[in-house]
This record gives sequence, structure tokens and C-alpha cells, in this order.
Amino acid sequence: MIVDFFSRQQQAKQATSRLLIYFVLAVLVIFIGVNVLLYLVALVTTYDTGEGAWFWHGWSKQALWGTLWLVAGGSALEWFLLRTGGKAVATMVGAQAVDFATTDASQRQFINVCEEMAIASGMTVPALYILEREQSINAFVAGYHPQDSVLVVTHGALAHLNRDELQSVMGHEFSHILNGDMRLNTYMLSLLAGMLAVGQVGAFLMRSPTTHGRLKKYTIFWPFGLGMYVVGYMGLLIGRLIKAAISRERENLADAASIQFTRNPDALAGALYKIGQQGSQLDNWHAEQISHMCFGDSLVFSQWFSSHPPLEQRINAIAPQFLLRMKYQPKAKQAHINVASSLSAANVMAFSSPLFAQDISDEADVIKSLDAKQDIIFNAPLVNKVRELDWADLQSAQYLYQSLSVDVSRALQTTTGAKAVLFALIAQEQQASLATLESFFGQQTAFIHWVAQLQHALACADRRLALPIVELALSRLANLSDAEGQAFLVELRRLVWFNQQLSVFEFALLKLIEQQLQKPPIIFKHHPLTELAQPCAQLISTLLQYSAHPMQQWPAIYQQLLQTHFASVPPMPNPEQCQLKNLEKVLRQLSYLNLKGKNQIIDLAAATIQSDGVLHRAEYELLRVLAALLSCPMPLLTGTIKH
Repeated sequence: MIVDFFSRQQQAKQATSRLLIYFVLAVLVIFIGVNVLLYLVALVTTYDTGEGAWFWHGWSKQALWGTLWLVAGGSALEWFLLRTGGKAVATMVGAQAVDFATTDASQRQFINVCEEMAIASGMTVPALYILEREQSINAFVAGYHPQDSVLVVTHGALAHLNRDELQSVMGHEFSHILNGDMRLNTYMLSLLAGMLAVGQVGAFLMRSPTTHGRLKKYTIFWPFGLGMYVVGYMGLLIGRLIKAAISRERENLADAASIQFTRNPDALAGALYKIGQQGSQLDNWHAEQISHMCFGDSLVFSQWFSSHPPLEQRINAIAPQFLLRMKYQPKAKQAHINVASSLSAANVMAFSSPLFAQDISDEADVIKSLDAKQDIIFNAPLVNKVRELDWADLQSAQYLYQSLSVDVSRALQTTTGAKAVLFALIAQEQQASLATLESFFGQQTAFIHWVAQLQHALACADRRLALPIVELALSRLANLSDAEGQAFLVELRRLVWFNQQLSVFEFALLKLIEQQLQKPPIIFKHHPLTELAQPCAQLISTLLQYSAHPMQQWPAIYQQLLQTHFASVPPMPNPEQCQLKNLEKVLRQLSYLNLKGKNQIIDLAAATIQSDGVLHRAEYELLRVLAALLSCPMPLLTGTIKH
């Protein structure tokens, strides 16, 4: 099954557009209410000058602008408070960051599940947080971009969910990141704050006669404040209805994506069933604000205002027989639902994968099956595979993740260790000697030997893990300040160019780290592919240059691929123009593509690579970094990559 990633991103964009339209209508309702209120106050206080009815009164224009400024100011203030991305939301709700070096069993399981999901999907691990005081079962993601995303779970989720259930919940949350829901949720948070501002001003005016002695004589403040309060919360009520409707649509999509990732509908159904027993409500001041972000309802709502479909409906949609089985299951077993072995042979056989052609009943068989196929060359259609995230990818990620050496795994638990691993990856790529490391790092003797030890461990590791290790290390760099991040990036570039050469892997590593440590540009206009013909041509030519295609075949392949998208195919760039040093500018230009254009360029890049039927390491690394920079997930390719 293919994740139509860009289509889902487009759906999220359309949902955002609908949200803005509904928001404008809600603001209009607030304005009408404020205008009517002002007119009534004028009549009651005999201040009416007889200029006309309420809708063309002399102060209507002032009321309109006052309402717009108040709503816009409230939204802008909330957006400013959340400008740092998901971390601001996690701080707002009082979540505590997870220590990657923790020895707590439940937290280690949480880290492992998230890292496996990240390796499988080709994503950076979000910053992980826990709501320690919350005993209910819930989770949410927040942020503007995947680079600043956070994943927050309650203590109850870690305490009550088994590994498969937790994995299914994480699959649900990762799908929110992949499908563009995270930014949509943050926008809704800001817009609703703007609507709330009108009611908050009304509440302040209601308190003014009693709390501010100098204003007691202005008794009109109280009834006017009451009116503002009612009008503001009427608008907020409309906003909540909008939020709930959009959120329910995206929650159904995330449930479906989780099943696609894990191939274990009983696990997700089990997590939802436990929510019915344990609850998902949050004892948090901001529970209502983040209700649309959560895995389950954070507050008790009526059906209209609920940000999630009813639990029974969600369970029946993914596992129709689950509730019936639970009804006739002994209560003692219901209290300890364990779906770890619920993946039946029928479920496995329903999913056709070249790596899983036979019945696989347990993890040992999975590992054995993968290991037996280590010598295959990936030759499936890459155009589909780039967007495909499924059970096989997750199983492969688990296997590869478990194959990490102890030295590398321990190093990745800290920020300093993550730096050492990244230096070691570059040293391994350059086949750097101990003397080379000593000449670069100088007097840092202990660190030099640590890097050398990690270099040796990485030399024995599966080469498919190189870029996933980079992505695991990126999550540890999130703790660096802007100054520390830039200083580390400078040092990393120095080591990359220490041998006066730049490999494709080193280029990919640098681009991924730059994307994580540098703030993404604000793009106001997105372009179709037809407006970026030259950067597209240069990308395809670069991919051909680093492929195994004979040079005499390049023009024919180039012409064949580009003529499907351009009426006039640009001349093929010279090989001198298609060096890695020029590719950085090309990728930056392609980041301005619209969703359809990104879809097309990924198709073109994948078609270029697969045209000879063999995936080479440089091709894979270039395609993976292209997908990452375009914020498109690219799962692991489970076959061996040719060097």
C-alpha cells in the first residue's frame, strides 16, 4: 500500500484554507455581535445620536477595526509565544524532556519505538517529552516543521500500553507529522487564541467596576463587558466547532496510516480500548487548547465539540470484530490485553512483500528472513517505494536498529556522544587514520580515541544504517543552542574538507545536519515545476553522473525523462556544472516547489535512479537527502546497496 504523501499534504493545505474561511466567518459573527452590542449600549445610555441603525451606525467602522485588531492581536501573540515550534507547546503544558540515557524501562521502550519508527520512515526523531503527572492515556505531536517537532506522551500511556500498542500510537502520531497535520494544529491553536481574546477583554471589563476603584463610576463597563464576554465566547464556540470537524477528519486518516505502518489493527484497537477503561482526559490548564492535537479526547466533550470520533467508531473502523471479542473475553484477560502475538498468519499473508513471501510468525523468523536476503539488490519500482511506508519497513528498521553496536548505541544517548558518532562517520567515510584524527582534533586525546573506537564499530556495521544513524544523532543535537549548533557545524565542515574531497555521503550528512540546525526559510510563494526547469535539469544530470549508467546513454535518458514534464526540454548541463558543490544551490531552489512540483521531482529522481535496475550507494544517498530536504519521507530500502 502506498502512502500518497503529497496528496495528504494537499488535503492538510485544503483543510487550512477551509479553516481560514471559517475563521473569517467567525470573526464576522463576532464583529456583528460587537456592533449590535455597541448600538444597544448607546440606546440604553441615550448616547445614540440618531445616525442610523446598528449596521450603518457612525461607529460601525471603528467597531470593525477594533474587532479585527483584537482578534489579530490575540492570534499574533499566541503565534509569537509558539514561535520556537513544538518545544514551546511542550513547555506550555509542563512536559519534561526525556533523557536518552535514562535507565527507566518504560522510557527506554518509548525511545526505542520512536527511533525504530524514525528509521523506517526516514525522519529525524522528534524531541521526546513526558507528562509525568498525567495517569490517563494520551499523546500528541506539535511544531511547525519536522525539525522543530516534539512528541509528548502521558505517564499513563507508558504505564498501561504494551509495546505493540505504544508502537501503534506512535505510528498514529508520526502520521500527523508526515501528513502535515502538525502545522495545521498549531495554526488552529493561534487562531482560536485570537477568538478567545474578545471574551477575555469582556471578562476584564466585567471586573473593572469592582477591582479598579477609579473606574467604579463607569458602571457601563460591566454590562458592556458582559456583552463582550458573551459575543467573544460565541465566536469561540463557532471556532471550536470548526476545530473539532477538521480534527476528526485528520484523526481518521492518522488511524488508517498507523495500521498501514504496523499491520497490527488489534494493537491500535487495544490502545483505544484501554482509553475507554483508563480515560484520556488531561488534568492540565491547557487541555482545551491542545485537544485537537491529542491521540484521544483531552476533555469530555459533546459529540459536536469532540475533536475525535467516538472510541467505538474508531475501533470498529480498524478492527470490526475487536469489541465483540472483548465482550466475551474474561475480565481478567481484558485487564491485561496483550496483542503482541495477535498478528495472525492471515494478517501477515495479506501483506505481500518480497522479503516476507512466507508465513512469518515471530520476530526470530523476521530476522532470519531478512538476514537470508542480505545479498539482494533492490530492483522494485522506486517511484512507489519513496512514498511507501509499511510493515516491512518497520520490521527492517527494528532489525537494523537492534544490530547497532553497543558502543554506537551508548554514544547516541548523549549530545557529546552524538557529535562523536557524526565525526566517526566522516572518519570512516574518509578511511582516516588515528594520526589524521590527532592532527585535526589536536590535544583532545580522550575524544580522539572515542571517535577512533566508534569508527571501528561503524566499519563493521551495515552500510544501510549510515544515514539512519545520522538521523538518530540529529535528535540529540536539538539540545544545542544556536551558537553551539553553528560552532559544531563549522567544525564538521572542516573535517569533511580535511582531505580536500567531498563524497556523496558527506554531502548528504552535511545537508541533513544543516537542515536540522538552521531555521528553514519562510517561503511565501511556491512554484510549479515548469518554472524551475533549469534546477530540475541540473538535478537529473547530477543523478546521472553519480549513477552507473554509461555516459553515452545519459542524453537519451535525460531527454526521455524530462520531455514528460516540459514542452521544451532545457539543454543538458555540462558534467562540470553537475558537481556536488553546485547541487546545494539546486536543492535550495527546488525547495520552493509547490506540492505537485515536489511530487513530480521525486518521481523524476526515482525514475532516473531505477532506469538501470540497480540501486547504487551514491544514488540512494542523493535520493534520500533530496527526499529529506523536500520534507518527503523515504523509508529504508531493505536490499543491499551496491558500492
